[in-house]
Formats: sequence, structure tokens, C-alpha cells
Amino acid sequence: MQNINVLYFLSPIIMIALSVGLIAYWKIKKRFTVWTLLLALVAYAGAIALKVVFQYFTAQLFYDVVGGNLAALGIYFGLQTVIFEVGGAFLAAKIAFSRGRIRADDAEGYGLGLAFWENGVLIGGSALLNGIVWYVTLAGGGLAAEQLFEYLSTASPILFDSSSVILPQIGLAVIERVGSLFVHFSWGLLCVFAVVFKKKRFLWLALPMGLVDFLVPYAGVIGALNFEIIFFSTSLLCLLVTIWFTRAERKNVALTSSLPVIEEGVNRLKSLVRTNFKRAISFGSVYLILGIAMSMLMGGISIVISSAAAEVNEMQVFTSQFFPIMLPLTTVIGALGGLMVFVSDRTKGVYEYLIAYGVNVYEIFWSTLLVSFGLVSVVLGVSIVGNLGLSLIVGAPIEFAMIEIMLIYTIPISYASVAFMCMAGMIWSSLTVRVPGVNSPVGISTILGIGPSMIVMLVGGFLVGSGDFMLLVGGVDIILVGLVATMMIAANKKMNRERLLSDA
Repeated sequence: MQNINVLYFLSPIIMIALSVGLIAYWKIKKRFTVWTLLLALVAYAGAIALKVVFQYFTAQLFYDVVGGNLAALGIYFGLQTVIFEVGGAFLAAKIAFSRGRIRADDAEGYGLGLAFWENGVLIGGSALLNGIVWYVTLAGGGLAAEQLFEYLSTASPILFDSSSVILPQIGLAVIERVGSLFVHFSWGLLCVFAVVFKKKRFLWLALPMGLVDFLVPYAGVIGALNFEIIFFSTSLLCLLVTIWFTRAERKNVALTSSLPVIEEGVNRLKSLVRTNFKRAISFGSVYLILGIAMSMLMGGISIVISSAAAEVNEMQVFTSQFFPIMLPLTTVIGALGGLMVFVSDRTKGVYEYLIAYGVNVYEIFWSTLLVSFGLVSVVLGVSIVGNLGLSLIVGAPIEFAMIEIMLIYTIPISYASVAFMCMAGMIWSSLTVRVPGVNSPVGISTILGIGPSMIVMLVGGFLVGSGDFMLLVGGVDIILVGLVATMMIAANKKMNRERLLSDA
């Protein structure tokens, strides 16, 4: 049985290296902040989520109405990019600018951030991860390898072609990603300039760039080479138009950004995050260890059962799904340290000193949220890498279903659930006096944190592997992110500073 051509890995590696390299260059030579990257993530992930939901309800109906007309389908896909991606990028930039979280010299970084999340993560990262799983599964042999080979040889036969055949395809894929970089960079920069300089003409220049996806339905008709040439040329034109029409503003930004700027709020926030992350690991070490241990135990049990039932496909599928489905519950436990630090500091009067030195509610809440995200990353990283490594050591099959569920369910729902738990716990703690036991903010928040995962598990138990399951997970994620954003805005505007003073 033939394995996939290792040259397949060259394409996603180039995509990731290009995306990360540009960000590193901008960070060193120009300006690129973590906040810009996070803002780009919010804008891009929100756009993709809305696209998925919109297409789920309208794609088949629209196709039936237009009868497969390519021009109509092109308009269908192009307008979605215009509204959701370009419009979403403008809306996110506008909200961030109103909060003082983005500046004119962040415009280029914002565009690079949008390109990074598409090319470096969604496409490059997922392609690399899929390729690794496919390669390892096929190399391991057995029933899983035979089934995967049968599927891939039908769905993507080019994976098994010779190097002379696959190399030109890699070149075309890289050209397409470079074009994607150009167009995302262009409308990201224009959206920020439209907000900062209050010039609507930049927005009107950016919106039509989303129509580049009008070409998508024609890819299989005009041929890969012609499609990539047209797509790259269109993207390059967008970049040149952007550079030309923003030359005066960019020159002005270059002059003003060379002057020293004191970002006290950003520096305070960074300091809070660094300090509280170290304290959260120490303060909540028991919960962090417990969360990792529980996830490793569940993964180990799944691996043992899967290895023992190597000839039973149904059992393999079940065990491969058990670990990633249960993992978000352990991340909630492992991330409790961040909320515990917040509750402890408020009770002990730490925030009285911070507020006296100019720290505002927004920075306090954001620092705790980011600390919790860091703890989630630790639990997910150790658990996933540890269990995948254990599978390779004992020779257990790594099912593609497990990787798929991790990408569409485990990772997104873990961060969303912990964010919801953290925000609810901080507001709960700020509105009440300290009480012991399960009725404390930490105890109540834990229940809120595992709630979304339990809902998905109960409702989506019969939907795993279908588009309905992805829709359910996406819907829950969007609701959680919306609730967290609403609570953060409310905390910044409505939460009195006195709420964070000690009640002791």
C-alpha cells in the first residue's frame, strides 16, 4: 500500500513559514502587536463562522434556484466575502479604535494578521496536521490504513502521484496563497485607515476586493493554471491600488510612528498578564495538574481500548472520539487558577492599589481572561501532544475522526467555555460578597464552564461526523463569544470601580 508523497508537506510548510516570517519581520522592523493579531482573529473567525452558518441554510437552495449557473454562484460567494470578511474586518477595526486598541500604524499588521489566520492556520496548519495524520496512519498499516487509502485515492489521488506531477501543483498552491496574502493585507489596511482617518473612500475601495471570490466556481472550468494566474493578477491589482491610494496616509503614519509613544495601558496590561499567569500556575497548581491528569487518563484509556479492538472499526471510531469530546471539561478545571487569582486579589484589596495607580476595570478583566487562555493552552498542548505521542509509542491507530473533532470542536469550545466561565465569575465576584463553598464565584463558574460542553455532548451525540454537528458547535461558539463580548463591554461601561474594592 502506497503512502502519500512527502512533497505534499512542502506546500503547507511554505504557507506557514511565509505567514509567520512576515509577522516576525513586521514585529522587528515595523509594528505588530499581540492585540492586532487577536483583533484579526476575531474578525476572521467571526466572518468564517457566519459564512458557514449562512451557506448551511442557503447554499443548496441557491444552487437549485440558479441551476448551477457559474456567474450566479460567483456572485453568491463574492458577496459573502464582501459582507462578512471585508465588512467584518471594518466593524472589528471600528470597535477596537473606539476602545483605543488600534492605531493607524497597526493597519499593515492587521492586514497581515487576517492573512495569517487564513493561510498560516486555517489552510496551512490544517493541511499540515491532516498530512501528518494521513502519513502516520498509512505507515502503520491495518484496517484503518486500508480504509484511509481507499478514501484518499478516490478523493485526492494527486497525493500519491510522482514528484514531477505534484511539484507544479505545489507551485500553483503557493501562488494562490500569496495572492490571498495580497488581498487580505489590502482590505485589512484600508479598513483601518477608513476608521482612523474617517475617510469612507478607503472602505469603498476595500469592499469590492471581496469579489475576488467570484472566481471560485470557475476553478474547475478554466483550469488550475488559468485560475491561479487570474486570481494572482487580481490580488496583485488590489495591492497596487491600495498602495497608490494610501501613499499620503502611509507617509504621514511613517513620520508620526517614528516619534516615541508611551502606551501606559498596554504596558500595564502586559505586566498584569505576565505576573498573574505565574501566580495562577502556582495558585491553581492543583487544578492545573488535575485537569492535565484527567485528560491524559481519558486519552490513555481510549488508546488502550482502541489498541485492543484494532479489528473492530466501530470501537475504534468511538474511542477516537471519546478523548477529544471530553477534553473541554478538563480544560475548564485546569483554567480555574486565573479566576481564583482574580477573586483572591479582589477580596484582599489588591485592586484598590491597582485602581489608585491608574489601572482601569477593562485592563483588570482582560488580564484575567488572557491568563485563563494561557492556562487553557497549557492543558490542551500537554494533553493533545502527550496522547498523540503515546499513540505513536504503543502503535495505536490515530483516527482522522479524532483530529477532525479536535479542530472543529475541542479547541474552539475549550477557549469559548473558559472565556464564558471567566467573565461570568469575575462579574459574579464583583457583584457579591465572598462566600465559601460551591456557592462561591469559582464554584458557580465551574458549572457554567462545563455547561456548553455538556449541551454539545447531549444534543450533538447523534450528529458527530455530520454537517449538523459542525453547525451546532459553531452556533454554541458564536453564542459564547457574543456573551463574553457583551459582558466585557458591560463591565467596561457599567461596572463601577467600587465593585472591585475589597469587601473585607
